[in-house]
Amino acid sequence: MATGDRQVAAVEERASVGGILAVILFAGLAVAAVVTILYRQNQGTSAPAKANTVVMAQIAFNPKTLTAAKGSEVVFENKDVAPHNVKADDHQISSGTIAPGKTFRLVVQQPFDYRCTIHPGMDAKVVLAG
Repeated sequence: MATGDRQVAAVEERASVGGILAVILFAGLAVAAVVTILYRQNQGTSAPAKANTVVMAQIAFNPKTLTAAKGSEVVFENKDVAPHNVKADDHQISSGTIAPGKTFRLVVQQPFDYRCTIHPGMDAKVVLAG
C-alpha cells in the first residue's frame, strides 16, 4: 500500500470513528431527554391539588401545612416515582408503604405532625380549621 493510500485509509478510519461517536452521543442525549420528560410527567405538577389532598412528589409533602376541618377526609396521594409512608409523630397514624400512584385516606379528628420514615427530612403537618 502506498503512503498516500495509507493516509487516506487513516483519514477514513478517523471519520468513521467520529461518526460512530456522534451517533452514540446523539442517542444518549435522546434517551436522557425522554427520561426527563417521563420523570416530569410522573410528578403530577400539571393539575392543582384538590382540597384536603396532600401530594407526595419530589421527596416532599405538598402542602407542607394542610388546614382541614375536624371530621373531614384527608387524602395523601403519591405522585412520586418512589414509595412513601405517612406516620404521625404520636404513632396513632401509620399508612404503611404507599406505592407510586396510590393513595392513603384518613378522617381528621385532631391536628398532627407527620413524616415519611423512608425519607428523612420529609415532614409536614395537618392543622384544624377555625
